[in-house]
Amino acid sequence: MGTKTQPQLAKENERRIRANDKEFNAQFKYHNNYIKTSKYSLFTFLPFNLLEQFQRLANFYFLCLLVLQLIPAISSLTPVTTAIPLIGVLTLTAVKDAYDDIQRHLSDSQVNNRKSKTLRNGKLVEAKWSEVQVGDVIRLDNNQFVAADTLLLSTSEPNGLCFIETAELDGETNLKAKQCLTETIELGDRHDSLWNFNGEIICERPNNLLNKFDGTLIWRSQRFALDNEKILLRGCVLRNTQWCYGVVVFAGVDTKLMQNSGKTQFKSTGVDRLLNFIIIGIVLFLVSICALFAIGCAVWEGLIGQHFQLYLPWERIIPKDYIPTGATVIGLLVFFSYAIVLNTVVPISLYVSVEVIRFVQSFLINWDEEMYYATTNTYAKARTTTLNEELGQIQYIFSDKTGTLTQNIMTFNKCSINGRSYGDVIDLRTGELIEITEQQTIFQNSNTNNRPSPAGGAAIAPPAAAPPIILVHTAEVHAKKSALVVTSSSSSSGEAQVSSRPDFEHSAPPLDAGEKRLGLKHVRYSASSRSQEDDPGGLSPRMGLSPSIGNDERRSSGGFKRSGAGFMQRQLSRTSSCDKALQTVDFSANPHYESDFRWYDRTLLDAVRSDEEHSHVFFRLLALCHTVMAETVDGKLEYQAQSPDEAALVAAARNFGFVFRTRTPNSITIEVMGQLEEYELLNILDFNNVRKRMSVILRRGDSMVLYCKGADNVIYDRLHSGQEDMKARTQDHLNKFAGEGLRTLALAERRLTEQYYNDWRSRQQEAALSMDSREQKLNEIYEEIESEMQLVGVTAIEDKLQDGVPKSIANLQNAGIKIWVLTGDKQETAINIGYSCQLLTDELADVFIVDGNSVEEVEKQLRQFKESIKIYNRFRPGGFDPFDRLNSDSNMDPLSVTMTQTSAFMQESNLPPTPPPPPAISVVTFSAECNDLFGDEKRSEGGGTASIVVDESTGFALVVNGHSLVHCLSPELETKFLDIASQCKAVICCRVTPLQKALVVELIKRAKKAVTLAIGDGANDVSMIKAAHIGVGISGQEGLQAVLSSDYSIAQFRYLERLLLVHGRWSYYRMCKFLRYFFYKNFAFTLCHCWYSLFCGFSAQTVFDPMFISVYNLFYTSLPVLALGVFEQDVSDKNSVDFPRLYTPGLKSELFNIREFIYSVLHGAFTSLVLFLIPYGVYKDGVSQNGFIVSDHMTLGAVVATILIVDNTAQISLYTSYWTVVNHVTIWGSLVWYFVLDYFYNYVIGGPYVGSLTQAMKDLTFWVTMLITVMALVAPVLAYKFYLLDVHPSLSDKIRQRSLKKIHSRASSNVRRTASSRRGRRSVRSGYAFAHQEGFGRLITSGKIMHKLPQDFAFPLGLGTKKTQALHNNLNSADGSSKSNNASGQHMVNNNTNLRQNQNQNHSSMADITADGRGTGGEDGRGSVSTDDMSPRAPCQDLDTINL
Repeated sequence: MGTKTQPQLAKENERRIRANDKEFNAQFKYHNNYIKTSKYSLFTFLPFNLLEQFQRLANFYFLCLLVLQLIPAISSLTPVTTAIPLIGVLTLTAVKDAYDDIQRHLSDSQVNNRKSKTLRNGKLVEAKWSEVQVGDVIRLDNNQFVAADTLLLSTSEPNGLCFIETAELDGETNLKAKQCLTETIELGDRHDSLWNFNGEIICERPNNLLNKFDGTLIWRSQRFALDNEKILLRGCVLRNTQWCYGVVVFAGVDTKLMQNSGKTQFKSTGVDRLLNFIIIGIVLFLVSICALFAIGCAVWEGLIGQHFQLYLPWERIIPKDYIPTGATVIGLLVFFSYAIVLNTVVPISLYVSVEVIRFVQSFLINWDEEMYYATTNTYAKARTTTLNEELGQIQYIFSDKTGTLTQNIMTFNKCSINGRSYGDVIDLRTGELIEITEQQTIFQNSNTNNRPSPAGGAAIAPPAAAPPIILVHTAEVHAKKSALVVTSSSSSSGEAQVSSRPDFEHSAPPLDAGEKRLGLKHVRYSASSRSQEDDPGGLSPRMGLSPSIGNDERRSSGGFKRSGAGFMQRQLSRTSSCDKALQTVDFSANPHYESDFRWYDRTLLDAVRSDEEHSHVFFRLLALCHTVMAETVDGKLEYQAQSPDEAALVAAARNFGFVFRTRTPNSITIEVMGQLEEYELLNILDFNNVRKRMSVILRRGDSMVLYCKGADNVIYDRLHSGQEDMKARTQDHLNKFAGEGLRTLALAERRLTEQYYNDWRSRQQEAALSMDSREQKLNEIYEEIESEMQLVGVTAIEDKLQDGVPKSIANLQNAGIKIWVLTGDKQETAINIGYSCQLLTDELADVFIVDGNSVEEVEKQLRQFKESIKIYNRFRPGGFDPFDRLNSDSNMDPLSVTMTQTSAFMQESNLPPTPPPPPAISVVTFSAECNDLFGDEKRSEGGGTASIVVDESTGFALVVNGHSLVHCLSPELETKFLDIASQCKAVICCRVTPLQKALVVELIKRAKKAVTLAIGDGANDVSMIKAAHIGVGISGQEGLQAVLSSDYSIAQFRYLERLLLVHGRWSYYRMCKFLRYFFYKNFAFTLCHCWYSLFCGFSAQTVFDPMFISVYNLFYTSLPVLALGVFEQDVSDKNSVDFPRLYTPGLKSELFNIREFIYSVLHGAFTSLVLFLIPYGVYKDGVSQNGFIVSDHMTLGAVVATILIVDNTAQISLYTSYWTVVNHVTIWGSLVWYFVLDYFYNYVIGGPYVGSLTQAMKDLTFWVTMLITVMALVAPVLAYKFYLLDVHPSLSDKIRQRSLKKIHSRASSNVRRTASSRRGRRSVRSGYAFAHQEGFGRLITSGKIMHKLPQDFAFPLGLGTKKTQALHNNLNSADGSSKSNNASGQHMVNNNTNLRQNQNQNHSSMADITADGRGTGGEDGRGSVSTDDMSPRAPCQDLDTINL
């Protein structure tokens, strides 16, 4: 007894599968491949759906009321008043649930009915996916989805390789390689051999780890280890492989895709949760009132009512023998009677109205043309109708990066070859470096048509022509040389000539000290040119940049004064007079060129075509050192790459004439300038996250070479000595490229001898076969040959952002929303994209990087970051920042703002005073306080209770690596991590798994009680989307898994801005206004019964006609409030985007909360009191002019009801800010409808109140009473509204009052991915880019943790070394302004911002300051600081002293 069978034990501990043996596998009862995501069937729908609906408190409450109304002894209202609305709500909800479930059934059916080729009795037959069983051998063809998790047996490719795309799993569109066991390759595609395959697989139980699989194959009495490289997961697509066979290991819900999908959680809005709480409070209030009235009724019956039984007889069930007992029973019955009468405080029509409003709002989202993406013909879609107002309360956004923020499209942007930089376009006449951010740049002359010059060259513009309009996104003024040089001929002719010159260190004309000191400047300008007076002295590279917003000009060292905006626009206008300056290079001479490839620097193509040696080596390396696969589709050569980065590099080489044609396992063929070259492929030393590089060893003829590409710091450490000058120049270019947010790779080569290679090869094979420390031995062997290399150059590619991403992120941040990016990308890539999309900016005080490998390291880093924040806030409580002034000044010009940022470093003695910098503090000074940082966070310097507050305009950013995030999410560090992260303006988590994404979202939901939104486009984002309060799916290039799991779907990230700031804010605003008015009108209506009870002996007698009570919420007041909830808006959609601060009330739940609810209740109670008492006082003992008595109950009820309807109409008219035709029709139509229905009901049907209202309206008393009552109710509301408008106006009030005056913040200005966000920021040293996983060669399964970035600082507030400070002291002395300010030589070092304002925005690299190794400090151009004295890292990673 109690013993378990072998199958039971196996099921608990391991999974045993035998190929092609159904009987053996059946005993374990594994899941089949059938997928079911639907909730109901035809037979279970009605009972299950009703059970689910009655679990909602409101529905159950109304069901209880309906039961009470069926008891005649206690009900004074007909059951119809509750039954009809309740049935309507249940039916409406059931129809919606049925529709949603039908969609799930259709989706399940589509997946389950996909076809898969399966071996049955030795024959290949087509079977549905749902019929595939564990242990089946299935065949996959090229471009076919994998039906289930499968062990790869054989493939069509040599060495058992196959290639898959995992977009549905991890969101990556790049290809990955899988390789079967060498022992099973022999099975091939022979069906008899595959059918006879009887291997037994022992593996792990189903789990959600995408990158891990442990198992063993027992076959032919041998055991073979199985790992993740031999498994094809469900959801993958087979690519570049004709066919492959595999045996099913996990099926259906056991597959890793389904294990990662997460459970669908029931989502409700914050308004819903508040409403539920309020409903409970109202029910308790109702019970209290009913109990009070029940006691009052019992007392009244015991003292007074017993004497009037002749007129008011007691019911038969009431005992009459003992009066107290009878009175008590009457009181008990009256308790339930009042519960029925007063139930209209929360009528079921509230829930009907809420559902209708949400339903219509969803259609408004679906119909919004502003969120229509024409490229894919995709509209935004609200996939759920219950969460609209939650869009207006989002506090945290969790976003994927690849495919969500970026297009996942890489473009070859710039490069450096043999110390020369290529890719820049410059006008040497003006010193302007023009940054191209559009694929095609358009020049348009606004007033004149250019005519061809006689020489056939550039166009001739008439001298009097107005400056042309330039439709370019960015422009930079660069007082340095670059690749494309525009020189001007005689000024009278107006002709412009283009000359090309390589970017040598000596190619630029001499620059004086002022120009060199100026370095790189960036400005932003509008498209339309303002008319400016001409520059009398000709154009100069110097520019005047204002140090503050109020100052439009500054004095340069040469004594010039320039208007910043006008001067820049004049320069730009003259630059644009030559169209050739920005024409793309023509590659059409190359038959394999790509028409969409854009390159603007002609000098590189000229170097290639002139057989310049270094450029040939550079592109030959790109064409050979990769793992890209080539195939010909419809006669066109196409590439399939493991990463978009590799594809971009190989495509660049292709366009420049080095075409990768084909590869075999042992050779690579390229076409160089029309000539085929075949190389023998000896080895691929593949990429992984630890090596950060890949190499190929090739032989052609008698020559043998190793080509290597990888992270610049890794390559630099492996170069031979004697190339210091080239390394320094290339390092300058690397810093410049990384500063622009480009993804960089360094390239190197090494010539090998036959003897050396043969010796190395034998040792490499020995290490590969070693059973002990194989990985370590291989790495040592690789290190040996990847050394003593010659530097070739650097590539810089750009991961294209989606349109409008920087502006959207800036606007959302300015609205008060915190944005976290959760990505599987490398740290360097994520940081670069963070800067590109304005998530990270130079206004940040610092960017913290958490990359510890242990709990202790992570805790130490978090402690240091906490200390940084504390010190920063201690010495900068106000936070002087240009953006503070921008946000507070409504007349700010984007140009002035940019100038302010750019010139913050270049302050002179005659400029307006700025806040004095805090004293320099050594690390040692405050390091002793570390132990107190997490102990008492509220203790301030003076012993007060001030909490740490970060300046929102500056703030910090946090970057966390995936392996460190594991420790951050642990219970012991969770609180500390949250404490740091919550004080950061942006957080980026790199190398995170799908499950970690969901855990981060759950952590914020649980710990911060914040409303979260997750947005992604791949199946790897599904868990995150389901975990967040709101899930948004982007219908992009990575399948529809994210969209199918989402609550809302959009086509581009930029539409999220409109979804939240417009539709979300409007939905929240409308719902809150609707609820406030709804509770007001219902309390005003219901509490009239309470006041009347004081005059009717608490008998539960109603004031109004029972029919009026039944249709009050259904016919008389429903349509106006519905129109309010659907169409109301305080400001237009444009202003909602332009003024993101309008979103803030939703973050704080200011528009509807307990306070607002109590206000609505008190307002309703006051209204009901006035409504009842004034008519009661008028009509009590009243007599009409004709002598008729009008003091009857029915007349009073009809008069009060009519005044109530009129007051409702007046109040909602005051509530409405935005009038449409629908509002007019519903509001005034409902007033007319009341009189029509009252007449119809009383005269046509014959109601009990027939004639009451008609007779009352014939008397002047009725009209005067109504006028006085309505005025008494409306006057206080109007007075309060005018008081708020004049004394405490809201932002929306100000916008309306000032006729939509433009008070633009930084987010509403046209933030683009310009050089300000790229050149002017501090950058990590390396912006290298490479594939995420191992490559296509012999797959190297090594460590998955990235090396830390080169960091030698002891504290995160890195500000630059003393050497860097000395450099800037020299700069200051060159400026001539340091005599009065720079006593210590350190005052210009900006606090904690890594010299972002001075170093990076005045020179993009050290080469901009030092030419030919000379400093720019002295007047003769020589300084005491050379490039050798400078740290090769970015300044954010150097620290000797903290200057705050």
